[in-house]
Amino acid sequence: MSSITPRPFYFLSWIIPISVIIGNYVGDIYVGTATFIGLVVFPVLDLILGDGKDRTPESTSPHFFDFILYGHVFFQFVAIASFFYFIQSNPEMNLLILATLSTGFGTGISGIVVAHELIHRKGLPRFLGHLLLWTTTYLHFESEHVRSHHRYVGTELDPASARAEHGLQYFVLTTVPFQFISSWKIESERSNSFWFHRASLYLLIEISTLAVLYYFMGSTIMFAFIGQSAAAVYLLEYVNYIRHWGLRRGVKDKVTAQISWQSNARLSRYVLVELTRHSDHHLFANRPYQSLRSHDDAPTLPGGYFACFYLAQIPPIWKRVMSKRLPA
Repeated sequence: MSSITPRPFYFLSWIIPISVIIGNYVGDIYVGTATFIGLVVFPVLDLILGDGKDRTPESTSPHFFDFILYGHVFFQFVAIASFFYFIQSNPEMNLLILATLSTGFGTGISGIVVAHELIHRKGLPRFLGHLLLWTTTYLHFESEHVRSHHRYVGTELDPASARAEHGLQYFVLTTVPFQFISSWKIESERSNSFWFHRASLYLLIEISTLAVLYYFMGSTIMFAFIGQSAAAVYLLEYVNYIRHWGLRRGVKDKVTAQISWQSNARLSRYVLVELTRHSDHHLFANRPYQSLRSHDDAPTLPGGYFACFYLAQIPPIWKRVMSKRLPA
């Protein structure tokens, strides 16, 4: 029987967004703190801390775990404000780029990972999930992910499931436009209109947001906002890549635990609010993150999401390592 996850461990998920906020307000080289933690410290700790199959029973009160998520919502908007504050100090280009990457790293966690959890819920949580996606310029992710990805995962119809022959960079360049097209198609069919539907509304909101930023705050802030969104989206699609790479099924075949890669790496689990237990998420999409389970029959990544980051950046090495782990 699995042990129960100590609740304080989920506070680790606040480290990156808080680092972004402090770094942006302090300025100078400190704007890169979140990037350093995410790309240097966490990959090492991911390997050192190892795996754990602990989880929280579904009967446990959700209030604390919801508090963790709502904390991210607050941090995300403060982080964006701190980013704009830093830009208005007219920083050097190298520091602006570093701040953009760090803010994007924070947005990748608070703006997308947490949004992913919230858009699977109803009412206020779902609305907050939309607000978070608004800060990533990736609002269409909601309709594509919920209505297409979960239905077609691992099939030829899912642009978010990477084939075994594809490298990360190729996947990112192709999945981003095809996911947008998928979202547009889904919402067009739902509304019986090619132009007037939720996907077109999402696009209008995003264009309007960029126009407002340009008009009131200038081109630098507008392009920096796009930059941090791009960094966050790259992290999202990196995650999509590693959690479905090479796993295929027929369109009519049942979704099983073997259609998603899972990881029980402790640090990735707690920092990314159990995103790594993706096999169980596809079996029970509405199960709260803290209660997601590990499956013994699910294919397992060689490390956590942080530890696998550099491996995935080099497709030949990634394929050599992962091909041995593909289910027969």
